[in-house]
Amino acid sequence: MVAKLIGKRKVAALLLIVALGFCLRLRGLGSVGFNEDEVQKVLAARSYVHGQFSVNLEHPMLMKSLIAVSLAAADCWNHGPGRSHQVPEEASVRLPNVVFGALTAAVLFLVGQELFGATIGLISAFLWAIGTIAITVNRVAKEDTLLVLFTWLAYYFYLRAKNLFRGERLSTTNVKRERTFYAASGASFGLMLASKYFPHYMGLNALYHYIHGKTHPCKPLGKLNILLFLGLCALVFILFNPCVLLPSTLQYISHYAAGSSITHHGYLMMGHLYHEDVASVSGGMPTYFYILLLAIKTPLPILAALLVGLVVTWNRRREAGSGFLLFVFCSWIIPFSLVGPKWVRYMLSWMPAVYIVAAIGLASLYSWLLAMASQRMSGGAAQALVACFAVVFMANPLWAVTKCAPYYSLYTNVLGRGHTAYYFPHDEMNDMGIRTAIERIAEEAPHGASVGGEAEPVFSYYFHKFGRDDLQYFDLCDAAKRMSAPYSAFLVFQDGRTYFENASFVQSVESRQLPIQTVEIGGADAARIYHNAEWGELEASR
Repeated sequence: MVAKLIGKRKVAALLLIVALGFCLRLRGLGSVGFNEDEVQKVLAARSYVHGQFSVNLEHPMLMKSLIAVSLAAADCWNHGPGRSHQVPEEASVRLPNVVFGALTAAVLFLVGQELFGATIGLISAFLWAIGTIAITVNRVAKEDTLLVLFTWLAYYFYLRAKNLFRGERLSTTNVKRERTFYAASGASFGLMLASKYFPHYMGLNALYHYIHGKTHPCKPLGKLNILLFLGLCALVFILFNPCVLLPSTLQYISHYAAGSSITHHGYLMMGHLYHEDVASVSGGMPTYFYILLLAIKTPLPILAALLVGLVVTWNRRREAGSGFLLFVFCSWIIPFSLVGPKWVRYMLSWMPAVYIVAAIGLASLYSWLLAMASQRMSGGAAQALVACFAVVFMANPLWAVTKCAPYYSLYTNVLGRGHTAYYFPHDEMNDMGIRTAIERIAEEAPHGASVGGEAEPVFSYYFHKFGRDDLQYFDLCDAAKRMSAPYSAFLVFQDGRTYFENASFVQSVESRQLPIQTVEIGGADAARIYHNAEWGELEASR
């Protein structure tokens, strides 16, 4: 009965889910200031408007181009009909990701429907729409949102072309349709690469279908389909990211990949500093980083459904749909847990698989409960009882995400034990308190005052925005600049910006004096401002 109802109303239901996801992501979008990466995107987007494309070269152009369009539209609105209702620059810069993040729910529906049917597709879309981790990353101007949307869209078209999950054989009349799907998959992968340089997702897709083809023979790809797939991928990639052809881009990417652009080292997690660089042999970031993040940042009903879904999916691993889902699930969490630096935004690529598995768990729980209830009461009463349980089960996560808005990154369930911004302060706060801190300093700092912090682009941006271009910034991680700064300098400390280079200095200052102001966001310290001569005397004695 549920399947029939969903089949008739799935388009309307999907539209409501996407709209819900959009509203949740849009709420309070400009309520906090930019982080360092977002300021870099603003500078790049403004440069694009003036025809300068050699800015922020470590990332492709697609997202910055969308931001440029959004900024231009916001400028027209703010200087025209919207003068009395200004759109903050913070909101306009993040808006493209909000739109595409909400639309990703539709992509998850398509994949879920292709693999397991419309019911799983809709539940997966709903979980994405209300998912705290997905919303958190979708509200930040980083490339991961576009990466995920186009990667999973490419997966979907490739699955459709293969027809592995519906037992169909392509007839001669369907050859054109097959080629269309391969071309669409290649174009989607091209957009993925124009969003973020992660070509290994294409390789994983090819690896899965190669392995699967060993035990489940299917129609070969064929030379023409390969040409269409790779040709469209390359064409779309270059079309939306032409700066990749510049020699300076390749030079910068090489410089960036070598780690030469990294000036700060260390990631604070649960009060302990870890090495976050790839080459670190000891003291590296914990392998349980993403598992812990998932455990404390996911509402408990969804977490329980995920565990059930993993069991169900594993038991059905020989089926094509479950095999694909497990492959994607494991091929992300295993390598990302073992190697490389770890950031919350990277986890977004894993979340579609997580939510589809959880959707399978929810559907399985519903079926089991319905079967048990039907043994003890009439059919109608059993269905009504289990339907009420399902509504309550899914309403709890929706209530949780609504309650924590607009500071979704600070959400923790009961397993987090109320330790707001304690586990991953850098990603949870993400420079949210700098704008307020600089505004306070701008109000009282004398002309030409020095200000120490750990995110120069953000400080420079807000110095200008608050009309204080006279203020002089210096980096707290630079011991020489700390020594040369006047004793009357202002200092801005953030837990998430604690590094090996500044940890002892921050600890020494905070053990000797109190901040003149603490910026609180969502009940947690986002930034602390210090201002007197004592820190200068301390530094001079070192």
